[in-house]
Amino acid sequence: MKVRIAARQIEKKLMDVAKEIKSNPEKIIPECRGNCRNCYFERLRKEIKNLKDEKNLERMAKKKGFLAAVAATVLLADEERIPYVAHLNIAGESVYYARRGKAKDEMLVGIQNWDKPHLRMLAYMEIAKKKRLNLFSLPDKIICSNDVPEEFLDFMQKKFSCDKEEYIEIIWRGRRIKACGNGNTLMEMKHYFYYPDFEKEIEIKVRIKDFECMVSCNECIIEDAKNEGTDVTYYISGEMGDEKFLKHYKNKIRWNIEKKRVFIAGKRCYGNDVNAFLNALSPKEWEREAIKEILKYEQKAIILEQPSSTKLLQKYEVDVEKLKEEYYDKRKKEMLDRLPEIGKGEMASFIDNLARIYKVEGKEGVIKAIKTKEMDVKKKAIVYAFLLAMEVRGEEWKYSKMEQEFGRHLSPYIKKLMEAEGEEYKRIGQKLLREVG
Repeated sequence: MKVRIAARQIEKKLMDVAKEIKSNPEKIIPECRGNCRNCYFERLRKEIKNLKDEKNLERMAKKKGFLAAVAATVLLADEERIPYVAHLNIAGESVYYARRGKAKDEMLVGIQNWDKPHLRMLAYMEIAKKKRLNLFSLPDKIICSNDVPEEFLDFMQKKFSCDKEEYIEIIWRGRRIKACGNGNTLMEMKHYFYYPDFEKEIEIKVRIKDFECMVSCNECIIEDAKNEGTDVTYYISGEMGDEKFLKHYKNKIRWNIEKKRVFIAGKRCYGNDVNAFLNALSPKEWEREAIKEILKYEQKAIILEQPSSTKLLQKYEVDVEKLKEEYYDKRKKEMLDRLPEIGKGEMASFIDNLARIYKVEGKEGVIKAIKTKEMDVKKKAIVYAFLLAMEVRGEEWKYSKMEQEFGRHLSPYIKKLMEAEGEEYKRIGQKLLREVG
């Protein structure tokens, strides 16, 4: 508890509550339903009425207990100022009240914050425990009842239920309260009542998004892992808030699933079907074989936040860029190995070399290669033919009129050569050599 100078709005709020209680002090008497232990609070009603007498009010304010807290609060209504207020932090909430007389702080807090149903319960807790009474605090009243009032259950359900897809389900007397707040909803609910049998009566279930089965399995691989869940005592004891417990619950299920050979991406389960999971990942050409190898030998679960071939490879510390480079190097080698020589001699070697460079590195590779070559008229005409076949423009000035004309004649043969494979490559190459002469 700390004391501070009262801000004007805090002072006004406390005085408004005090004036309201002074005008109708009986409002703080709980509404008794049923026998309610012969209704202890009804016996207080007469004493509350006596507080309207000024002498009784001042005398009671000097005592201890519930009535003293009420009297001390009523006296605030006639004060011109409340210069100082006490401050408490209750369940993360800043609560202000004026310390007066010998009444306990909790009772003063509850009476002076009577407009807040969860705080007002502080004033009644000692009586409820000592007299073994069940109390239920609603926005406009407190009910004393042997049984849980239906209207209170309605109030709890409306106040604390959320609309998220994943939540903790608190089932109490047939009401289903969906809890998914930042704090512990169960603990927050308990601020609104005193009912010792509460924890014996409730049932706690956890509702999370289930996995969608993408393949047909004879038996669900993960069913027992999902059903095992986790111990709810951590939540009931208040050690974890809603969000933390939901996360802990999902992690526990994940830990259970991880022991099994099953493939999951996002919220979709592919059982242990390698092909179905592989297709869902949509791997690039250079990723496919590496992923197939991983799926073949992995005996535990593969769980991805989303269907991503790259994420899977990273999970197994595979260098994707290196994998891509090795894949294309292998493809280039295989492609070049399949190309036969088009002939013997310097000219055949010159043409064959440029064609192979194109197949491996594209036109950028050809342009780079021709910059370093010493060329006669025929070779320059062949190079010009390659430029035309690759649709490279702006290089005409480097070639004579004769070289350009000869190159235009050779260009159709060059284009076919760049696209050809196997024996067709050799046939076109030899025809081109005859045209070159």
